[in-house]
Amino acid sequence: MSEPEDYLNMAELDADRLELLEYLLEEEGVGVAPAADRISPRAATERLLLSFAQQRLWFIEQLEPGSPAYHIAGALRMAGRLDTDALGRSLDEICRRHEALRTSFVTVGGQPEQVVSRDCRIALPVEDLTALAEAEREAEVLRLSKEEARRPFDLTRSPLWRARLLRLKEDEHALLLTMHHIVSDGWSSGVLVGEL
Repeated sequence: MSEPEDYLNMAELDADRLELLEYLLEEEGVGVAPAADRISPRAATERLLLSFAQQRLWFIEQLEPGSPAYHIAGALRMAGRLDTDALGRSLDEICRRHEALRTSFVTVGGQPEQVVSRDCRIALPVEDLTALAEAEREAEVLRLSKEEARRPFDLTRSPLWRARLLRLKEDEHALLLTMHHIVSDGWSSGVLVGEL
């Protein structure tokens, strides 16, 4: 899912620097992939067909537009002081690093195709629940979690995942994350949470 060339394009290094980098990486026990094995950025004109699983999910969406049946939703509880601007930048960076999280699906000549956007900004609305009593607050977290999980996606518009932050106390938050299964699965959701 990641795009290592966004961090260092080894093709842009001169021979001496490349040799030094390879030596330092070897000293750390990290191998350098041959140039033929490195991932290249996608050309803007490249046609991207859907995998069989994506085709199935796209077809189901055509039959039942807006159905939440294939949404992956979860909540992360966070304790301690939270810099919401840094959290927002982190979500944007994760989106930038992973093509799938910047992908939308369009129909060309009656067939679905993937479109990978170059940019990705994740809106991070913040809802303050601190004025509620604890029991009311927990009920509201549950209600908002369900509401967020049911809210439809438009497969033609990226990103096909979203975040919503609930402030529970000054030093306690719940981050609601919802993704369409066409761009994510349980394993990749774990990667996203791990990177976050």
